[in-house]
Amino acid sequence: MPCPFFIPLERFDDAGWAHPLRLPLGAGFRGSCCAPGAEGYQPTDEELKSGCNLGYARTCPRLPHDRDADAVRFSVQRERDGQISICYVSELDYLPAEHGMLHYQVAERRWVQPARNVRIMPLAECFLNSYLDRKGKNHG
Repeated sequence: MPCPFFIPLERFDDAGWAHPLRLPLGAGFRGSCCAPGAEGYQPTDEELKSGCNLGYARTCPRLPHDRDADAVRFSVQRERDGQISICYVSELDYLPAEHGMLHYQVAERRWVQPARNVRIMPLAECFLNSYLDRKGKNHG
């Protein structure tokens, strides 16, 4: 359940994660913040490990007080006929706030329709790529 204001940019495999495959995006990531007023901020390694990659970082000084989500969950619902369907749920105060389905065409390497909330898509991309890496299907 990464922070909904986190924009993952690259894998952060050298962080010493205890169980990297159990991380919400399937791996740890470095990236930047897109919270209002903090756009482009580069979190420290500790911030990445304690908040950005995990969500519910209520001690983060950049987290907007008035926000629509604290974290985002992803799960693969189905993989069939060359399409991967991913469910996402944005949570606020540990309760579902928004949800939807994303469908990815593997052969065409494209999303059928992006999420309405543009902050979801960079997170979904990382989740999908981690999933494809684990399955041995992520070819360039």
